[in-house]
Amino acid sequence: MVATSPGVVQSGAQARGERTMATIQDPMAAPVLRWGVIGAGGIADTVITNLQAATRQELVAVGARSAERAQAFADKFGAARAYGSYEELVADDQVQVVYVATTHNTHYPAAKLALEAGKHVLMEKAFTVNQREAAELAELAAARGLFLMEAMWTRFLPHMVELRERVAAGVIGDPLYFSADFGFRNEFDPDTRFYSPELGGGALLDRGIYPISAAVSLFGLPEAVVSAATLAPSGVDAQFCAILDYPSKGAQAVVESALNVTTPQAALLAGSAGMVKLPAPFWAPTALEIAVEGKEPEVWRYQTVGRGYEYQIAEVARRVAAGETESPVMPVAETVAIMGLMDTIRAQCGITLPGD
Repeated sequence: MVATSPGVVQSGAQARGERTMATIQDPMAAPVLRWGVIGAGGIADTVITNLQAATRQELVAVGARSAERAQAFADKFGAARAYGSYEELVADDQVQVVYVATTHNTHYPAAKLALEAGKHVLMEKAFTVNQREAAELAELAAARGLFLMEAMWTRFLPHMVELRERVAAGVIGDPLYFSADFGFRNEFDPDTRFYSPELGGGALLDRGIYPISAAVSLFGLPEAVVSAATLAPSGVDAQFCAILDYPSKGAQAVVESALNVTTPQAALLAGSAGMVKLPAPFWAPTALEIAVEGKEPEVWRYQTVGRGYEYQIAEVARRVAAGETESPVMPVAETVAIMGLMDTIRAQCGITLPGD
């Protein structure tokens, strides 16, 4: 433990307080797998940069909609092979795991291709456009005995692991209220992935998945939901808010996201004996501010080598190497259920997308 100032502990893989967080493992220690990437856009660039900086995983191939885009990506990251189609990528017998980094509307067909080719899959959030697609992929992965996981990377971050452990230990008493928002402004353009129905756009799928997944990780699936949205001219949600209700627990979660405004991007969990604040941006490597009644507030900070994607990447490598088909931190069934919850929110808000 290294105290940087009263109430502030600098941590990471170090001992913290009177214990060591055994649940956070060094991403560099994960077994090495050979990865292929479907998609050569911005998120693929960010994640693979992190993969190479903070893990020992190997990128061996990339597939994109054009050979030129794929080759440029392969050249940047030193991948041995570049393919101008997704079909060629999944046929590469050197690829063990496929990371799907395309727009929402192509998640389902891309993951299906990979699973049918016998590849394990890590797929960007939101997992699919709707629950039907998610359930079909879950069934296919189970039938083939393949690993499948939504890339909800925030669940694996040290501060989120610490949050769940603190809650489970009863540090703040019974958790009763959670709020989180994720919004930043994008100019309206119906041709972008943010605002295009054909590309699976909308604040809910692009950003709302973060506060929703966080709420479900803490409280489980809600017993009821009430939601509202402001629609963009293209018909997708420019902003939405929802109350997730847990009457049997006496708890509620308020979740919000937006494309048309920038929001604080912070989160708060309040319990019967205290609260935990997650400063902005709550979904990235950051800190916990823990205020327990009768005690001095405590701030826990974390340093990561990369931007934090390394923790989910290492989780995939460990589970696949162990012959497991999912992660208990982000189970496939929970992903499918969350997609159903988002279907309900969209239905309440009058939002439909191609494929529904």
